Amino acid sequence: MQKVTLFFCLIVVCFGCGTSSKKAVNPVAGLWRVELDITEENKSIPFFLEIIEEQSALKAAIWNGHERIVHDDVRLVGDSLFLESPYFNSSFLLKHDKNILEGIWVDHSRGDYQVPVKAKYNLSERFRFKGPMVSDADGKWEVRFSPNSDDEYKAIGLFETDENSMKGTFITETGDYRFLDGGFGGDQLKLSTFDGSHAFLFEADLVNDTLRGWFWSGKHWKEPFVAWRNDSINLADPYAMTALTNPDEPISFSFKDMDGQMVSIDDEEFRNKPVLVQIMGSWCPNCMDEAAFLAAQQDYLEEAGVKVIGLSFERLEYEEARGPLLKLQGSLNLNYPILYAGKANKKEATKSVPWLKEIKSYPTLLFVLPNRKVFRIHTGFYGPGTGPYFEKQSTEMFDDIRKLIELSKTQATL
Repeated sequence: MQKVTLFFCLIVVCFGCGTSSKKAVNPVAGLWRVELDITEENKSIPFFLEIIEEQSALKAAIWNGHERIVHDDVRLVGDSLFLESPYFNSSFLLKHDKNILEGIWVDHSRGDYQVPVKAKYNLSERFRFKGPMVSDADGKWEVRFSPNSDDEYKAIGLFETDENSMKGTFITETGDYRFLDGGFGGDQLKLSTFDGSHAFLFEADLVNDTLRGWFWSGKHWKEPFVAWRNDSINLADPYAMTALTNPDEPISFSFKDMDGQMVSIDDEEFRNKPVLVQIMGSWCPNCMDEAAFLAAQQDYLEEAGVKVIGLSFERLEYEEARGPLLKLQGSLNLNYPILYAGKANKKEATKSVPWLKEIKSYPTLLFVLPNRKVFRIHTGFYGPGTGPYFEKQSTEMFDDIRKLIELSKTQATL
């Protein structure tokens, strides 16, 4: 999967990390430790933001473990600093005062959902621990979120300490919590991430070989989790989770594209061709990871005659969602059409695609033959933060694309 690796290297261009106490020429340039304030819990979600000056222009990078999310749209007007997410419909509005940045992060996809933000200059510790940071929690853990409740779900925790900082993630049966960064010290696990769409905080204590803690998402969501070591833990097969209402019936749909035109899988452009149908949302980081995977295969897909169509289910109505979708499409260099399929509520969204029994996850990828029958369905996506799981999944999905192509050739000769 050399193409995939190269593509993600281009996305997460690495900025140099300066930790000198000497300020750069521009008053906001340098490394900042940012906290998103969960006021109701007296907690904060920390991450690093580096602002650099290049030829009198500002750029920024958000740091999460091995990930660097580069922001080209950074503006300083007087003492006001504005940062727009390169992928998502969100932004920072901050005021600069000496070694402090303070303001709000706004997620416009959720009705101007706002979280208070405060940042301090030149702080290099993501978390503080009760004791020295150690690697005792490294490895593979079986996890239960919301244990012993109707909402319980299974996950895998992957943690690895590298240069005095723990990198890792939690993998669920429908995706992952992307690049987490933090550490383990004094029998206490602390991890966090922020990618422009989701802000996550995980804290747990190790008690008798069991991690017990809490997961916070944004300023409202909180749930407990418990974890124990298990190198043989597995999750549900992503190819067996989503079912068709009638596997023998061809699928069909027609939705509005970003130009306001109705586009159907039965249009001449897609007729008698294999199609990958991606059920997605512009607000969804796992969807972004899957879209990046598909973008890395675009030349191969075009040469093989495989078409791709995105069916996007959004939190906003069409006119409001159009801008964020175009931004995501441009940022990832997607050459396939994205159609507005409706609102993101899973129950309501399933009504828009009645050939599926249920939408269980964003994203969901359908491998569709030229006769419009579905060959395979892949539920969820393990992003690059999952390491070997991402590589294995990428290989399997690429093999399925090749099989789709071969089956389509056979079908064409019948």
